[in-house]
Amino acid sequence: MELSVFSAKVFSHGRTGELHLAHTTLSTPILFPVVCLITGTTARGGGLWKYVLQADVSNGLLRRNLPVMSQVLHFLDFIPNRVHELNKWRNLGIQRRYNQEVSPPLQYNSAIFLDSGGFKLLWNKNVDLSVYGLSVKSDKGYETILELQRDLGGDIVATLDYPLPPGLTESEAKEWMDKSIKNAVGTARYLQKNPDYQPFLYVAAHGQDRASMGDYMKQVFKTFQEKDLNNFPFGLAVGSLVPLRGAHKYSAIIEILRGLQENIPESRRNQIPIHVFGVTGNMIPILAYLGIDSFDSSTYVQEARSLNYIDPKTRRTYPVLEMEELTCNCPVCQQVNLEEIQSSLTSEIRGRPLPNGHYKSKYYGDIALHNLEMDFRVVKETREAIEADSLQEYLIQHAEKFPKLQSALEVIAKEDESLGVRLTRIVSAPQKQKANLSERVVSLKYTPDDFNILNNGYCPTKDRRVLLIIPCSGGKPYSKSRSHRLIGERLEQALGKKTELIHKVTLSGLYGPVPEESENEAAILGYDFRLEPFNQAQIDLIANRLVSYLNRHSDRYIACIGYATSRAYRTALEQAAQQVSCLCVLPTKPKTRRLTEFFRQENVAELVEEVITTLNK
Repeated sequence: MELSVFSAKVFSHGRTGELHLAHTTLSTPILFPVVCLITGTTARGGGLWKYVLQADVSNGLLRRNLPVMSQVLHFLDFIPNRVHELNKWRNLGIQRRYNQEVSPPLQYNSAIFLDSGGFKLLWNKNVDLSVYGLSVKSDKGYETILELQRDLGGDIVATLDYPLPPGLTESEAKEWMDKSIKNAVGTARYLQKNPDYQPFLYVAAHGQDRASMGDYMKQVFKTFQEKDLNNFPFGLAVGSLVPLRGAHKYSAIIEILRGLQENIPESRRNQIPIHVFGVTGNMIPILAYLGIDSFDSSTYVQEARSLNYIDPKTRRTYPVLEMEELTCNCPVCQQVNLEEIQSSLTSEIRGRPLPNGHYKSKYYGDIALHNLEMDFRVVKETREAIEADSLQEYLIQHAEKFPKLQSALEVIAKEDESLGVRLTRIVSAPQKQKANLSERVVSLKYTPDDFNILNNGYCPTKDRRVLLIIPCSGGKPYSKSRSHRLIGERLEQALGKKTELIHKVTLSGLYGPVPEESENEAAILGYDFRLEPFNQAQIDLIANRLVSYLNRHSDRYIACIGYATSRAYRTALEQAAQQVSCLCVLPTKPKTRRLTEFFRQENVAELVEEVITTLNK
């Protein structure tokens, strides 16, 4: 079988290209929607993904025969501990199984891009995958991932990598980067020796800044040359940028991408496609200007789950329940009714069809598919601007609409004189990003043994009457995070000085209970960990520590209240409540087990009312 190849056509600014796969050719720039393909025991699926993939109004992504991306380990969230169910998917492959089982019939034959799942494994290294017949703990864990990508039918695959959380210590970052390169080389050699499976390979690339990304790229090309992989075709997929995008650190993103591109050998630059993981939306024209060929996005679904609708003109999100009309002419909006969407989403009916025969999931799917259309439009406009050799003009017009992006253009213009001249058209001077001199340094080497409140003789003071347990946050200290500030502000508005009677204990996904007095300890400020729903062993650990804390100290409080909506933390609280009767878990009936429910007004109001009632007894 011939190896897949990429060729690019360079314009004054940006480039277009063609990625030739075994059975199809993709034109770039291109956006890969991130989807979950294995959502149950059959391909018929359920929930929002059934509608996103299979919508029978020809809007479903598979019915439109569009290329998609999926993280290869996403099945961990849908078929827990079911090796036989995973094997059914592996035996047939995703594409064939969908085409055989879905009704009305599918004829899906487009490209499936399977990411390695490195991001999911990063905070869950000790998860036992043997229940699925998998193991990634050895030095050749990349082979396990590649064989899974092969069996599921990945036409494009990314190497098993180790993303870098913001602020990770330099020594740990170097360690993870070396491991990512080792996996990349091992994967390429494996494919070289197994000509029966020849997907297009993307080598995951990571760096904390321009220099470290440059060093990473030099090491990649040097090692590939040493291992006789000079002629092996591959692309580069840049990771670790999503947190920077979320913090609007555009200059850091640009510098990292420059560190990557300037270290690709000149003779190969038009043969190596560059993909960026998770950074899309309004950043697409900027990325394309910098020579990026493809992007992926899950934001369209995340926004839909929060009931946010992207406006076609402003590209800002609006709560769909507060909208008065649909002004969009995309294929999705032409076939939906706003009043029906709103009445269906606010119905009290759950888990069964509405009177019109549809499930609520259908309407979440409609919003998601509309949101995705907005991203597709930006990609289309960007491609047309490149082909018309007017990308720079389009980029400036785009930045005029979205002033937050102007700082990114300023960074680019420092090494792009023609852009700098044209930037003078933008009247409003962009606000330069201020360096955060107190940025947190984090480590992935902290373990549950580095902090355990049960082992240090801790005892809560007697002046607190209500124990409030809420999940940890990505931001540290916890009290400064958005979620903790929201709860604190709402309680203070309702209780005034009585909030001093509340003792907040954070439920850390790594450590279990963390009293507010301990929030500034080094082990608390310095760890980075994400508790996933499939990590049952870790959920058991923090639940058991919470039970021990309550058994030891609950008599000091008149009430113990836990508030959580995301699945993993909610499960931990409910497990604890089954063992200790003093723990009340709120909200009593969350509409879904997702973080977005944490911020829902009625859920916060229920918590506040419970605290008020308790203190007034």
